[in-house]
Amino acid sequence: MSDEDEFRISEEERDRLVAEEVEEFPIDNPKYTTYLLRPAVNLSQSNRPRVVGQMSEIIEEFRQEHPDGTFEDWVKYYKTEHDGDERLEEATETAYPMVEKMRDAFEEIDEEMTHDFLRDLVLFKTYEGFDIQEAILRKLGEMYNEEVTRASAEDESKGIDGYVGDQPVQIKPTTYPDDLQEGIEVPIVTYDENKSNKAMTVNASELSEEMDIEIGDEDD
Repeated sequence: MSDEDEFRISEEERDRLVAEEVEEFPIDNPKYTTYLLRPAVNLSQSNRPRVVGQMSEIIEEFRQEHPDGTFEDWVKYYKTEHDGDERLEEATETAYPMVEKMRDAFEEIDEEMTHDFLRDLVLFKTYEGFDIQEAILRKLGEMYNEEVTRASAEDESKGIDGYVGDQPVQIKPTTYPDDLQEGIEVPIVTYDENKSNKAMTVNASELSEEMDIEIGDEDD
């Protein structure tokens, strides 16, 4: 593929290409306002299906009924067939209070708060993301009442991320490919991070089996 085969279409250019025949579209918003409106809309949930309709289904319905329809046809269809004006009014009334809250909050942000936010983002959040294994190991130590240790570089080369007592363990996300797990001979603890917060769901079933075996052997 040559350099000419790969190109970028900006948001503004995409709007123009799709809807250039509609005189009032796109709206020429002042710079940066859309960067503030998007999170306000998302936080207020004013763009959810219960407010504006299930848009993927509605646009598919429109395409089936009007295969050669233009953007102007789409606007008319949404307004006439799905109460578009009323839905957009409801969405606006739902979103605008959040816009006002965010405006008030933005007024409270000063240079010191900006510095503190960046410090948290660059230092704590980076370390926290890097150190998921540490958090899980410590939790496993509490569960099994065992000391836990991080793996050495030599251990890591053998597929070991840490130890719960004397038991080696590997800690991987649930998305870790199955074919890469085949050569791992130590129990694997998997985790799945919640996309909306810092919580994790951890599956330690393989480790539990090994710990039960060890306990049984000691009793013998």
